[in-house]
Amino acid sequence: MANKGIAGNSTQATLNPLYIQIQQLLFERLRKGEWGPGELLPSEMKLAAEYDVHQGTIRKALDEIAAQHLVVRQQGKGTFVTDGTMHRPFYFLRIQPKSGSNKFPTTEFLSCSRQKASAEEQRMLQGAIPEVIRLVKLRRFDRKPAIVERITIRGDLFPGLEHLIEELRPETTYTLLEERYRVLILRVVERLGAVAAAADDAKLLAINKGAPLLQINRIAYSLDGFPVEWRVSRCNARSHEYVVELT
Repeated sequence: MANKGIAGNSTQATLNPLYIQIQQLLFERLRKGEWGPGELLPSEMKLAAEYDVHQGTIRKALDEIAAQHLVVRQQGKGTFVTDGTMHRPFYFLRIQPKSGSNKFPTTEFLSCSRQKASAEEQRMLQGAIPEVIRLVKLRRFDRKPAIVERITIRGDLFPGLEHLIEELRPETTYTLLEERYRVLILRVVERLGAVAAAADDAKLLAINKGAPLLQINRIAYSLDGFPVEWRVSRCNARSHEYVVELT
């Protein structure tokens, strides 16, 4: 069953099962932002007609994309592009008080500005980026300071982002990137280490200089696989811990 979307693909691509070819085509449309975060995709029937394939082929392709957490299938409603509102507000936050409290932290914005990118920022974000947005946050659990976050976001992809952050003060910037810029964050890579509290961190966290801190170095990647954010979080290790649940 040929159609204008599949015909013209490489020989290697046409060796793939038909549903894989459809999956790749749909992924490319998602990557280009044809459907933004939270938006409803066309029905299986409409997509089947568009690609001139059986509806079951479309269903299998969408199931594969859903398994990659790119879309969410809701019975009786349809298929939606994944967005931040479909997860808890701190989906990527793994820090919890050792007391066992499951409360979400509150966020205090300390600074936000657009500045010339340093060589280290360009290296971490893998590009010759002229400008970045630098953001510093303080997270509190039960009003007690727990985490200092220093965030660097690509400036070339997000014009005016620093003004939106100042105005909206979002709990998580990922939702803002999705809703305003149609850039979906689906993957992060974190590296953990231990550091001694410098004077500025000690002051913000109300601890002694040199006290042990858990450092989390995170790179966040967009749907197309490019790094868009570099975040260094330093956490009071005496009263908080990093928690991961595997299923």
